[in-house]
Amino acid sequence: MLPGKVPPDVLERIVFAHLGKEDKDLLLGPAIGEDASLIRIGDSIIVAATDPITGSVEDIGWLAVHINANDIAAFGIRPRWFLASIILPLGFGESDLERIMTQIHEAAISLDITVAGGHTEITEGIDRPIIAGFMMGVATENQYVTSSGAKPGDTIIMSKTAAIEGTAILAAEGAPSLTERLSPEIVDEALSLRSQISVVEDGIIAFRTGQITAMHDPTEGGILGGLHEICDASQVGFEINLDSIAIHEATSAICDVLSVNVLELISSGCLLMTCAPEGAESVVEALEARGIQATILGKISSEASVRKGTRKGESIQMHRPKKDAIWDALKKLNQK
Repeated sequence: MLPGKVPPDVLERIVFAHLGKEDKDLLLGPAIGEDASLIRIGDSIIVAATDPITGSVEDIGWLAVHINANDIAAFGIRPRWFLASIILPLGFGESDLERIMTQIHEAAISLDITVAGGHTEITEGIDRPIIAGFMMGVATENQYVTSSGAKPGDTIIMSKTAAIEGTAILAAEGAPSLTERLSPEIVDEALSLRSQISVVEDGIIAFRTGQITAMHDPTEGGILGGLHEICDASQVGFEINLDSIAIHEATSAICDVLSVNVLELISSGCLLMTCAPEGAESVVEALEARGIQATILGKISSEASVRKGTRKGESIQMHRPKKDAIWDALKKLNQK
């Protein structure tokens, strides 16, 4: 298998076939395209998500908190508790661990999140740190949204710009290489996108409009992968205007230099949302009123096999990314 997420067909055949005991209080378990699980505990519902950080070293602690928080926010719920398993390679010392923990602390404080536990260890067999994060929030009955609620005819909306996380990672990991081919100002702009990686406010604001039918956090596979996942979860298709996808100038510059498909570059920081057409304007207005860019991309199709985009009037079949563009981009940076 290729680096990145395990393909959906493998998840269906192998992972989802081995899930232990069934539990009536598991309201939403492992599923293609869903960002977290829903677990009933008394009158409350725990929203629980887990995600690792494997492609970044410089911002690994900061990213671990935000990426996991985003998965909870995609349900319209505010994240509250974070746990992390921090696995460090041989040669890492106390100062390295302190740097990571400082990042975790600062990210958690910025989102009003408590670090509730975890594990740390030094181990053989890896050459870079890995963090497996776990985040939880609390919801009440029916006061949340999932990835599986998109309906035919719904409008597709995205917040902010494409490939925010990918841009920030590439700028952080490859700044010396990139500054040989791009202006320092562009590289600094790319690094500054780090501050936009959270979609906690995006998700909460959009959900509170009462118009949202589905939300999804597009991580690996980028905007394109995220669109496929939300449609997999809802058993629908999509038709989008590729020319309408918002892309930051620094993202375009880095993707051009590294020959990266921006639509397939990890896109935490952007949130995909669907709503009935008559509610789209109110969602966009609510986000923009809080200074969050929002763009209408297209609509949901009733045919699950319809996954297409239009560019300058030409219709293009949008295939599912086989892997995230970040991996080849990092290799190119390391070769320079």
